[in-house]
Amino acid sequence: MFTTIISPENLNNIITEENLIIFDCRFNLMEKNLGYSNYLKSHIKNAHYINLESDLSSEVTDHSGRHPLQKVSKFSNILNSFGINKDSQIIVYDDENSSMCARLWWMLKLIGIESCAVLDGGYKVWSENNLPVDNLIPKNIMKENNTYSYNPKYLVDTLELKAMLKDDSIYLVDARDQERFSGKIEPIDSLAGHIPGAINIPFKNNLNKDGRFKNTEELKKNFEKVNDGNSKFIVNMCGSGVTACHNFLAMEHCGISKLKIYVGSWSAWSSYKDAIIEKE
Repeated sequence: MFTTIISPENLNNIITEENLIIFDCRFNLMEKNLGYSNYLKSHIKNAHYINLESDLSSEVTDHSGRHPLQKVSKFSNILNSFGINKDSQIIVYDDENSSMCARLWWMLKLIGIESCAVLDGGYKVWSENNLPVDNLIPKNIMKENNTYSYNPKYLVDTLELKAMLKDDSIYLVDARDQERFSGKIEPIDSLAGHIPGAINIPFKNNLNKDGRFKNTEELKKNFEKVNDGNSKFIVNMCGSGVTACHNFLAMEHCGISKLKIYVGSWSAWSSYKDAIIEKE
Protein backbone atom coordinates (compact mmCIF):
# COMPACT_ATOMS: atom_id res chain seq x y z
CA MET A 1 0.00 0.00 0.00
CA PHE A 2 1.29 3.45 -0.94
CA THR A 3 0.32 6.15 1.57
CA THR A 4 2.38 9.29 0.93
CA ILE A 5 4.45 9.48 -2.27
CA ILE A 6 4.81 7.04 -5.16
CA SER A 7 7.45 7.09 -7.89
CA PRO A 8 6.44 7.02 -11.57
CA GLU A 9 8.18 3.66 -11.85
CA ASN A 10 6.15 2.13 -9.04
CA LEU A 11 2.90 3.53 -10.41
CA ASN A 12 3.68 2.08 -13.82
CA ASN A 13 4.25 -1.30 -12.18
CA ILE A 14 0.70 -1.33 -10.74
CA ILE A 15 -1.05 0.57 -13.55
CA THR A 16 -3.22 -2.44 -14.55
CA GLU A 17 -4.33 -3.46 -11.06
CA GLU A 18 -8.11 -3.52 -10.65
CA ASN A 19 -8.18 -1.70 -7.32
CA LEU A 20 -6.17 1.27 -8.67
CA ILE A 21 -7.97 4.61 -8.99
CA ILE A 22 -6.05 7.59 -10.39
CA PHE A 23 -7.10 11.23 -10.08
CA ASP A 24 -5.83 14.06 -12.24
CA CYS A 25 -5.97 17.22 -10.10
CA ARG A 26 -4.45 19.71 -12.50
CA PHE A 27 -5.73 23.20 -11.71
CA ASN A 28 -4.45 26.73 -12.21
CA LEU A 29 -5.62 29.38 -9.74
CA MET A 30 -5.40 32.12 -12.38
CA GLU A 31 -6.79 30.13 -15.34
CA LYS A 32 -9.41 27.95 -13.72
CA ASN A 33 -10.42 25.96 -16.82
CA LEU A 34 -6.85 25.20 -17.87
CA GLY A 35 -6.45 22.05 -15.79
CA TYR A 36 -9.53 20.34 -17.19
CA SER A 37 -8.67 21.49 -20.70
CA ASN A 38 -5.24 19.88 -20.38
CA TYR A 39 -6.81 16.74 -18.94
CA LEU A 40 -9.03 16.38 -22.01
CA LYS A 41 -5.98 16.65 -24.25
CA SER A 42 -3.91 14.06 -22.43
CA HIS A 43 -3.73 12.39 -19.02
CA ILE A 44 -2.37 9.29 -17.33
CA LYS A 45 -4.21 6.27 -18.64
CA ASN A 46 -7.52 5.67 -16.80
CA ALA A 47 -7.21 8.86 -14.72
CA HIS A 48 -10.39 10.63 -13.60
CA TYR A 49 -10.52 14.42 -13.20
CA ILE A 50 -11.06 16.15 -9.86
CA ASN A 51 -11.58 19.92 -9.67
CA LEU A 52 -10.06 21.86 -6.77
CA GLU A 53 -12.95 24.30 -6.52
CA SER A 54 -16.09 22.37 -7.48
CA ASP A 55 -15.09 19.02 -5.95
CA LEU A 56 -12.70 19.79 -3.10
CA SER A 57 -14.04 23.17 -1.95
CA SER A 58 -17.43 24.47 -0.86
CA GLU A 59 -19.04 27.86 -1.44
CA VAL A 60 -17.03 30.85 -0.27
CA THR A 61 -18.54 32.93 2.55
CA ASP A 62 -17.37 36.16 4.19
CA HIS A 63 -14.79 34.55 6.46
CA SER A 64 -14.37 31.05 5.03
CA GLY A 65 -11.24 31.71 3.02
CA ARG A 66 -10.97 31.10 -0.72
CA HIS A 67 -11.09 27.30 -0.63
CA PRO A 68 -13.28 26.20 2.29
CA LEU A 69 -13.55 22.49 2.92
CA GLN A 70 -16.11 20.71 0.76
CA LYS A 71 -19.22 19.53 2.61
CA VAL A 72 -18.54 15.98 3.69
CA SER A 73 -21.84 14.77 2.20
CA LYS A 74 -20.90 16.04 -1.26
CA PHE A 75 -17.33 14.78 -0.97
CA SER A 76 -18.69 11.36 0.04
CA ASN A 77 -20.97 11.33 -3.01
CA ILE A 78 -18.03 12.18 -5.27
CA LEU A 79 -15.92 9.36 -3.86
CA ASN A 80 -18.80 6.90 -4.06
CA SER A 81 -19.38 7.83 -7.71
CA PHE A 82 -15.84 6.68 -8.49
CA GLY A 83 -16.31 3.36 -6.68
CA ILE A 84 -13.78 4.03 -3.94
CA ASN A 85 -13.79 1.42 -1.17
CA LYS A 86 -11.51 0.02 1.54
CA ASP A 87 -9.50 -1.96 -1.02
CA SER A 88 -8.80 0.96 -3.36
CA GLN A 89 -5.27 2.20 -3.98
CA ILE A 90 -5.62 5.85 -4.92
CA ILE A 91 -2.97 7.87 -6.76
CA VAL A 92 -3.25 11.63 -7.30
CA TYR A 93 -1.20 13.99 -9.45
CA ASP A 94 -1.10 17.46 -11.01
CA ASP A 95 1.31 19.72 -12.89
CA GLU A 96 1.72 22.37 -10.17
CA ASN A 97 4.51 20.80 -8.08
CA SER A 98 1.94 18.50 -6.43
CA SER A 99 0.39 21.54 -4.73
CA MET A 100 -3.16 20.83 -5.93
CA CYS A 101 -3.27 17.05 -5.60
CA ALA A 102 -1.93 17.25 -2.04
CA ARG A 103 -5.27 18.80 -1.07
CA LEU A 104 -7.12 15.69 -2.28
CA TRP A 105 -4.54 13.45 -0.59
CA TRP A 106 -5.12 15.26 2.71
CA MET A 107 -8.92 15.25 2.38
CA LEU A 108 -8.86 11.49 1.87
CA LYS A 109 -6.77 11.16 5.02
CA LEU A 110 -9.26 13.44 6.75
CA ILE A 111 -12.06 10.91 6.14
CA GLY A 112 -9.92 7.92 7.07
CA ILE A 113 -8.64 6.74 3.69
CA GLU A 114 -4.90 6.14 4.09
CA SER A 115 -4.24 4.21 0.85
CA CYS A 116 -3.56 7.30 -1.23
CA ALA A 117 -0.24 8.56 -2.59
CA VAL A 118 0.94 11.57 -4.58
CA LEU A 119 2.76 10.85 -7.84
CA ASP A 120 6.32 12.12 -7.41
CA GLY A 121 7.08 14.69 -10.11
CA GLY A 122 3.49 14.75 -11.32
CA TYR A 123 2.34 14.68 -14.90
CA LYS A 124 5.50 16.39 -16.15
CA VAL A 125 7.87 13.63 -15.02
CA TRP A 126 5.40 10.91 -16.02
CA SER A 127 5.07 12.18 -19.59
CA GLU A 128 8.79 12.94 -19.93
CA ASN A 129 9.45 9.26 -19.21
CA ASN A 130 7.04 8.22 -21.97
CA LEU A 131 4.77 6.36 -19.57
CA PRO A 132 1.16 5.47 -20.57
CA VAL A 133 -1.12 8.41 -21.38
CA ASP A 134 -4.31 8.80 -23.40
CA ASN A 135 -7.21 11.22 -23.88
CA LEU A 136 -10.06 8.84 -23.08
CA ILE A 137 -12.40 9.57 -20.18
CA PRO A 138 -12.81 6.38 -18.13
CA LYS A 139 -16.27 5.21 -17.13
CA ASN A 140 -17.30 4.85 -13.51
CA ILE A 141 -18.49 1.25 -13.52
CA MET A 142 -18.85 0.40 -9.84
CA LYS A 143 -20.49 2.80 -7.40
CA GLU A 144 -20.32 2.63 -3.62
CA ASN A 145 -22.61 3.82 -0.84
CA ASN A 146 -20.14 4.59 1.93
CA THR A 147 -20.68 7.23 4.61
CA TYR A 148 -17.69 9.32 5.66
CA SER A 149 -17.00 12.01 8.25
CA TYR A 150 -14.14 14.45 8.70
CA ASN A 151 -11.75 13.70 11.55
CA PRO A 152 -11.53 16.90 13.65
CA LYS A 153 -8.04 16.04 14.92
CA TYR A 154 -6.60 17.25 11.60
CA LEU A 155 -8.56 20.52 11.53
CA VAL A 156 -8.24 23.99 13.06
CA ASP A 157 -10.59 26.94 12.55
CA THR A 158 -9.93 30.64 13.11
CA LEU A 159 -11.27 30.81 16.67
CA GLU A 160 -9.27 27.76 17.71
CA LEU A 161 -6.13 29.16 16.12
CA LYS A 162 -6.48 32.46 17.99
CA ALA A 163 -6.49 30.55 21.27
CA MET A 164 -3.57 28.36 20.17
CA LEU A 165 -1.34 31.34 19.42
CA LYS A 166 -0.98 31.86 23.17
CA ASP A 167 0.69 28.46 23.49
CA ASP A 168 4.39 28.40 22.59
CA SER A 169 4.31 24.62 22.19
CA ILE A 170 1.98 24.85 19.19
CA TYR A 171 3.82 25.68 15.98
CA LEU A 172 2.17 27.46 13.06
CA VAL A 173 3.82 26.84 9.67
CA ASP A 174 3.00 29.08 6.68
CA ALA A 175 3.67 27.46 3.29
CA ARG A 176 3.49 30.63 1.19
CA ASP A 177 6.46 32.13 -0.64
CA GLN A 178 8.65 34.38 1.50
CA GLU A 179 7.60 37.55 -0.34
CA ARG A 180 3.95 36.98 0.49
CA PHE A 181 4.72 35.90 4.05
CA SER A 182 6.80 39.04 4.66
CA GLY A 183 4.08 41.29 3.26
CA LYS A 184 6.20 42.63 0.40
CA ILE A 185 3.54 41.50 -2.07
CA GLU A 186 -0.01 40.15 -1.88
CA PRO A 187 -1.45 39.31 -5.30
CA ILE A 188 -4.68 37.66 -4.13
CA ASP A 189 -5.92 38.51 -0.63
CA SER A 190 -7.01 41.84 0.83
CA LEU A 191 -4.19 42.23 3.36
CA ALA A 192 -0.49 41.47 3.14
CA GLY A 193 1.64 39.91 5.84
CA HIS A 194 1.38 36.90 8.13
CA ILE A 195 -0.11 35.71 11.40
CA PRO A 196 2.05 36.66 14.41
CA GLY A 197 4.26 33.78 15.50
CA ALA A 198 4.01 31.89 12.22
CA ILE A 199 7.12 30.21 10.83
CA ASN A 200 7.65 30.50 7.09
CA ILE A 201 8.53 27.21 5.39
CA PRO A 202 7.54 27.57 1.71
CA PHE A 203 6.15 24.35 0.27
CA LYS A 204 8.47 24.61 -2.72
CA ASN A 205 11.36 23.89 -0.35
CA ASN A 206 10.09 20.30 -0.25
CA LEU A 207 11.07 19.76 -3.88
CA ASN A 208 14.11 19.28 -6.05
CA LYS A 209 14.48 21.31 -9.24
CA ASP A 210 12.80 18.57 -11.29
CA GLY A 211 9.64 18.80 -9.19
CA ARG A 212 10.25 15.58 -7.29
CA PHE A 213 10.26 15.50 -3.51
CA LYS A 214 13.54 15.68 -1.64
CA ASN A 215 14.59 12.59 0.28
CA THR A 216 13.40 12.10 3.83
CA GLU A 217 16.61 13.32 5.47
CA GLU A 218 16.50 16.55 3.45
CA LEU A 219 12.84 17.00 4.33
CA LYS A 220 13.59 16.55 8.03
CA LYS A 221 16.25 19.24 7.76
CA ASN A 222 13.74 21.50 5.99
CA PHE A 223 11.39 21.20 8.97
CA GLU A 224 13.99 21.18 11.75
CA LYS A 225 12.62 24.45 13.20
CA VAL A 226 9.36 22.74 14.10
CA ASN A 227 10.53 19.14 14.47
CA ASP A 228 12.34 19.73 17.75
CA GLY A 229 10.31 17.38 19.93
CA ASN A 230 8.76 20.25 21.89
CA SER A 231 5.51 20.77 20.00
CA LYS A 232 2.05 19.57 21.03
CA PHE A 233 1.22 19.68 17.35
CA ILE A 234 2.00 21.59 14.16
CA VAL A 235 -0.65 23.65 12.38
CA ASN A 236 -0.09 24.08 8.65
CA MET A 237 -1.47 27.03 6.71
CA CYS A 238 -0.95 28.90 3.43
CA GLY A 239 -3.09 31.29 1.41
CA SER A 240 -6.27 29.24 1.25
CA GLY A 241 -5.67 25.74 2.61
CA VAL A 242 -4.17 24.16 -0.51
CA THR A 243 -0.36 24.30 -0.41
CA ALA A 244 -0.54 23.82 3.37
CA CYS A 245 -1.45 20.22 2.50
CA HIS A 246 1.86 19.91 0.64
CA ASN A 247 3.79 20.66 3.84
CA PHE A 248 1.51 18.27 5.75
CA LEU A 249 2.28 15.55 3.19
CA ALA A 250 6.03 16.19 3.26
CA MET A 251 6.08 16.20 7.06
CA GLU A 252 4.19 12.92 7.25
CA HIS A 253 6.43 11.40 4.59
CA CYS A 254 9.53 12.08 6.68
CA GLY A 255 7.98 10.86 9.92
CA ILE A 256 6.72 14.05 11.58
CA SER A 257 3.38 13.58 13.36
CA LYS A 258 0.72 15.55 15.28
CA LEU A 259 -0.23 17.64 12.25
CA LYS A 260 -3.23 19.86 11.52
CA ILE A 261 -4.46 22.17 8.76
CA TYR A 262 -5.96 25.64 9.18
CA VAL A 263 -8.13 25.36 6.07
CA GLY A 264 -9.18 29.02 5.93
CA SER A 265 -5.52 30.06 6.16
CA TRP A 266 -4.44 33.61 5.33
CA SER A 267 -7.51 34.33 3.19
CA ALA A 268 -9.78 33.64 6.17
CA TRP A 269 -7.57 35.27 8.81
CA SER A 270 -7.12 38.47 6.80
CA SER A 271 -10.86 38.76 6.07
CA TYR A 272 -11.56 40.11 9.56
CA LYS A 273 -11.37 43.85 10.14
CA ASP A 274 -9.62 43.33 13.48
CA ALA A 275 -7.12 40.80 12.11
CA ILE A 276 -3.77 40.97 13.89
CA ILE A 277 -0.99 40.74 11.34
CA GLU A 278 2.76 41.18 11.09
CA LYS A 279 5.05 42.29 8.29
CA GLU A 280 8.80 42.01 7.99
